[in-house]
Amino acid sequence: MVPEIATQQVANNSFFLDPRVRCAQAQKFDERLAALIIGQENAVRSMGNLYQLFLAGMNPSNRPLGTLLFLGPTGSGKTRVVEAAAEILFGDVNAVIKIDCAEFQHSHEIAKLVGSPPGYLGHRETSPLLSQENLDRFQTEDTPLSLVLFDEIEKASDSLWRLLLGILDKATLTLGDNRRVDFSRSLIIMTSNLGAENFRKLTSPLGFLQRSVGVDQVEGEVMRELERRFPPEFRNRIDEVVLFAPLTHDEVREIARHYLQQITLTLAKSGKTIEVEDAALELVVQRGYSMA
Repeated sequence: MVPEIATQQVANNSFFLDPRVRCAQAQKFDERLAALIIGQENAVRSMGNLYQLFLAGMNPSNRPLGTLLFLGPTGSGKTRVVEAAAEILFGDVNAVIKIDCAEFQHSHEIAKLVGSPPGYLGHRETSPLLSQENLDRFQTEDTPLSLVLFDEIEKASDSLWRLLLGILDKATLTLGDNRRVDFSRSLIIMTSNLGAENFRKLTSPLGFLQRSVGVDQVEGEVMRELERRFPPEFRNRIDEVVLFAPLTHDEVREIARHYLQQITLTLAKSGKTIEVEDAALELVVQRGYSMA
């Protein structure tokens, strides 16, 4: 794959990189991701920026392609952004190495990720989740990158955080049998619900965001919560923290309409039809969304 770099020419015929300009491939990625993700423009832009850096070949060789922390309440689309990116890049929403950090709240459970060291019971029977084979299995010749998702990172044990420090800093991981795993072609996304309570003050009695109030006033509180929860050496290895605001009433309605259209298309394949009145759609929106 020959990288395509977005540049602009200046008066003396020299060129400079312009992060606001997208190459054709990155522009197509942005447009498709924006069509799939509703109400989270910052996340779409951040994913597009990292993808363009990958296409340009400008990522450092001794670090992951990028590290993002998605921060926001449940139901705001954090995991969906990663799945949508996988769908666009690989044609499969499941083309993501997903680590549910709620399963790694105790130090000994890290063996599921890296395998047991020699001499421990079950050493040869343990297949590490973060092996090079698993990391590379979704890569293609046109898109030699991996999407790695650490979901609900705040629930992980300190052992997982220490393991992540090495990955984020040097893009390497040593397994229990001393094999090395290379993360230099991996885009690492972490999600967290940390500070989500701060967004509740911006919602109406029905639970939807009142965009007129603005989310800027709670961003500082959320970031301070982040600083209290994660140590500096961890925060400093994150390329960007992306805040996910709760969805507005109109955005939830658009999402509901999108999924109903998918159901309609599925039923049409078997010769069935369905019509949903606006009142029914509104009922789905009211009862199907909650900040809890």
